[in-house]
Amino acid sequence: MFIILLCDTSGTRYIPLMAPEVIRNLYKAQGVFRCHHPAHRQFDHEVSPYHVLAVKRCYPQGCVEFLWRCRTLEKGHPCPRKFKHVGRGCFSCKEYHEDKLIYAPETSLAEDEIKEFIDELHQYEGWLESMEGKTIEFSGTVDAITPHFQMRMEERKSAVTMDGFYVSFAKGYIGRDLFDDRIYLKMSGNLLVKTRLAPDAKIDCRAIFSSSRGRIILRNPRQIEIQENGSRRHINVSRALVGRATGKIIRGPITDCADCPYISLVDVEDARRHQAVFYRRFYCLRGVEDSENCPVRLSQLLPGFQAQANHVRRF
Repeated sequence: MFIILLCDTSGTRYIPLMAPEVIRNLYKAQGVFRCHHPAHRQFDHEVSPYHVLAVKRCYPQGCVEFLWRCRTLEKGHPCPRKFKHVGRGCFSCKEYHEDKLIYAPETSLAEDEIKEFIDELHQYEGWLESMEGKTIEFSGTVDAITPHFQMRMEERKSAVTMDGFYVSFAKGYIGRDLFDDRIYLKMSGNLLVKTRLAPDAKIDCRAIFSSSRGRIILRNPRQIEIQENGSRRHINVSRALVGRATGKIIRGPITDCADCPYISLVDVEDARRHQAVFYRRFYCLRGVEDSENCPVRLSQLLPGFQAQANHVRRF
């Protein structure tokens, strides 16, 4: 870190001024850990340092999972209690059994490299703690705008709600410091309509700094100044509400879904286990579960698709 010395008008003393920093979100660093747990198959088994070191704390010893199984369902017979899958209500059933599985994350880094990374991560965590709850000045260029969906899964039903929108930035300035990683600004639907914010827009604002499960989320934005609004289409809130009702969690690989105009993320609370677990999944607003047979992706193979690409609407 450099220190710039500025002389005041009298020329008799110097005022130290810290040079801008470049900050990376080490919780979301890529290429550090891999895990062959089936839950990570959708992301090609790459796992974030946040999940490994802060949530599961499973490096290097690994973690233990008990796989719930049902002899009746495995034989293709219907459950007498009308259950479609194994859950907490099955523990007293004689057909219930479980397998004990152990998964350990792997890293391609050498021993000294992983130690250095963990030391840097501790410094980043200290910075997060010092910033939590502060009102900061932020500026950046909008990369994407997606609805914030939340799903609660229970034994017999699941429900999806929409809680505003996430305005996403590939990077942005927090004060004078560059946060050179993805950062999110939480907005209500009414505020989004009022500002007519769109991708490619350049904005300045003040917001409250917060972190949520490894992501940086700026909340309660105010004093919003749009320096240059986006050239792309504005977000349609009503279409996002329709997508909440028709959407499905994508079950297959999501490599080809990254740039799809109908994709979003959903925060899932799975309350079907002994203890509720939280995770994120990709959510298709058109209700396509099988990514490999998605009609939107397959239409890209048709002649003339590129000529129509600019007319694809987000939501």
